[in-house]
Amino acid sequence: MRSVVPVHPSAEFAPLGRFGPQDLDILRLLLRGSSVVDWYRLHFTSRDGIDAFVRVNELDPSDASDRVRLDTLKNRALDYLREHLSYRRVPEVITSADVPELFEYASGKGRRAYRLYACLTLKVMHILHYVEAHELLSMLPISNAEIAILLHGKVERVVRGLLERNFPILEFAGNTKTKNSMISKLLAKKDTQAAQVFDKLRFRFVVERHEEIPSLLLALTRELLPFNYLVPAQADNTLVDLERMLMRAGNLTAIRESRAERMAMNEMADGKFPMEATNEFSGPDYRVVHFVAEVPIRIDRVIEVQSRRLRGLGPVVFGTVEFQVMDAETAKTNETGPNSHANYKRRQRARVKERLERGKREKVTPPAASADKRSS
Repeated sequence: MRSVVPVHPSAEFAPLGRFGPQDLDILRLLLRGSSVVDWYRLHFTSRDGIDAFVRVNELDPSDASDRVRLDTLKNRALDYLREHLSYRRVPEVITSADVPELFEYASGKGRRAYRLYACLTLKVMHILHYVEAHELLSMLPISNAEIAILLHGKVERVVRGLLERNFPILEFAGNTKTKNSMISKLLAKKDTQAAQVFDKLRFRFVVERHEEIPSLLLALTRELLPFNYLVPAQADNTLVDLERMLMRAGNLTAIRESRAERMAMNEMADGKFPMEATNEFSGPDYRVVHFVAEVPIRIDRVIEVQSRRLRGLGPVVFGTVEFQVMDAETAKTNETGPNSHANYKRRQRARVKERLERGKREKVTPPAASADKRSS
């Protein structure tokens, strides 16, 4: 008997050969670090899949109060579209639809105009929910350390469920960046803003084989981190050439897409695969799939929210988490020679000292010498 109930109806390990259009969109989004706000359609094919996506966002479509929250977000998004962006002709089928129906329209149900307005509404809902969650968190009596504990617990629970379903996870570890590590990172970065330190809390996954990495990534978006809250521009993929892997697996969807001039995909295959590490302190052969996500936490199960104003901001807050995924062979290579963590830290410390000591060796004319020169 499983102790962890999966969120997604297709909870088993999904091989590369069975990935569908939405799976491909999600993986490319994750690997490239692009933004879901730029998407123009979804690919949901069932109510079960839609309900699972809502649940991984920590809202329960079967709960009356959560349905009210979703409807409130929808109505406020429509108000924003009409009043701020002057979308005056939103179709009545969109304004009267419940949120699961919006996902169906965004996935191609009905007229093309319905898909457009459903996507517009869902995008604004996505941002509204995020903004209000951060407003809620800023007003609650809970520390960053307590949020980190909640995130640790959630991630470990999901991983336990994956292991129960025989996902090939060989190693899993999580830790919080120390204060000295954060200081070094900020000093080494040209943009020294604390908001840019995304890896205060980080988790590392190692799977058995290279070909299993995409399946684990997909499982994480289904069970833990909703794809709509992947942080844009924070992906570093020097390990997975997804298009080549899909072709080798005989994925007919990927093959048809590569041969078609136009496909209804948000994240089209572009053939690009970065081979150089984007982190300047990493070794020359360091390979990893690295990304950052805002992981939702159901805070009303931890803290009783009594204020009507706070309850109006919803029951969810977010915690920013870094993820690293690699296969066993790559993990071994990453810990040898110039790629090792010790050498990474050595290069980072050298850069910090270089920035702190800038100007140390510049020749400065002594004040006394300048005075003598003037008198002569």
